[in-house]
Amino acid sequence: MITVTGMKWAPPFPEGMVRDMRVRWILNEVGWPYRVVLLDAPGLKSAAHRAKQPFGQLPVLEEDGQPPLFESGAIVIYVASRAERCIAADRTPERLQALQWSFAALNTVEPSLFAVAEVECLTDDDVVRQRRRPVVVAAAHERLGDLARALGDRPWFVGDDFTVADLLMASVLELAVRLDLLDAYPSLAVWQRTMFDRPGHRQAEADQRTEMQAHSSADMRLDAVPKESP
Repeated sequence: MITVTGMKWAPPFPEGMVRDMRVRWILNEVGWPYRVVLLDAPGLKSAAHRAKQPFGQLPVLEEDGQPPLFESGAIVIYVASRAERCIAADRTPERLQALQWSFAALNTVEPSLFAVAEVECLTDDDVVRQRRRPVVVAAAHERLGDLARALGDRPWFVGDDFTVADLLMASVLELAVRLDLLDAYPSLAVWQRTMFDRPGHRQAEADQRTEMQAHSSADMRLDAVPKESP
């Protein structure tokens, strides 16, 4: 049985976006059963978890007879490749294109959106926020504009069917939705909603939200995290 780590609870803004969502989604797409183990803050920082994920993050995919695998993008691509679903055959142009768009989602688009989220949600200094916000918002719009032009009116980023490229890009774009950035790109917004309307995603989101809504910030035991030496 495959085991995926998830987080017990998250504030409303990231709820439904925590990155084990991507792993649940691809597992639903390929039809593999799995179970979820929920971690609190001490669990994420524990020696046992860091032995599997050295940065104390999630998700981690575990399976009997296989080493633990971390990084959501790597897990998504691994599952799709092994299942021979949602990705073209090895050594084909379509496979290379799926990989390039997957990395573009994680390395080019997502950082520009996270910079906006950092200013909006994690910056307490109003002066810093007002100074940085126009810069990071402009950079995010540049990336989103480039992306909208690249996709055009095609239904998929690669080939003639849903791939890991669509899964990862749609997942990343949810951050743009919640930051009210995607409305400026109607075709891209429609595309993202279409991807999220797939049964595999709907089930993954429902499962993650149900688990988180059964817990609260108290269940994260944030005050129990040991202080790390500088």
